[in-house]
Amino acid sequence: MASNYYEQGRHDAEQGTLNQLFYHTYHDYKRGYDEVMRGKPRRRTPPAVLLVALLVAGIGAGWVLRDRGLLGTQATPVIVVVTSTVALPTPTFPFVIATPAPPTATVPSDPALRPGARAEVATDGGGLRVRPNPGIAGEALASLPNGSTVTIVEGPSEGDGYTWWKVESAAGSGWVVGDFLRPLP
Repeated sequence: MASNYYEQGRHDAEQGTLNQLFYHTYHDYKRGYDEVMRGKPRRRTPPAVLLVALLVAGIGAGWVLRDRGLLGTQATPVIVVVTSTVALPTPTFPFVIATPAPPTATVPSDPALRPGARAEVATDGGGLRVRPNPGIAGEALASLPNGSTVTIVEGPSEGDGYTWWKVESAAGSGWVVGDFLRPLP
């Protein structure tokens, strides 16, 4: 049922007058006024109905074309090209980390270091470790303080990148690195 404002809007439109306050305030007034001025609104076809109609038309056209031989029923062959790729190895854990090479063995520059000669320990202030074998793997037997006097018993021998001399001292007998020995006259 139409409201009084709707009827008022229709009446004003038929008379050619417009009440601005009512037009912007009351929805029914505006609807009645616009119907008279523009005519009754037409119903729109919902988009879903149009989509279904288009789909049905397309399927029907496909059947007609297929039946007339214009549309093939066999599938078009697809050619697949397979190429091989070379997979590069990826690093796995644990990584092998290269360790730097030990220092190269030094040949004594002074030929005075020889078995039977005497030498003095010449370190930078720390002690010189005496080991049971010519290499750093053995546990130190003793530590000779800087300035100690030793007698060379055997050597030279190469081990772990160093030149080793077997010495006798007040601390006993063992192997020391020759880089820290200074020959005595």
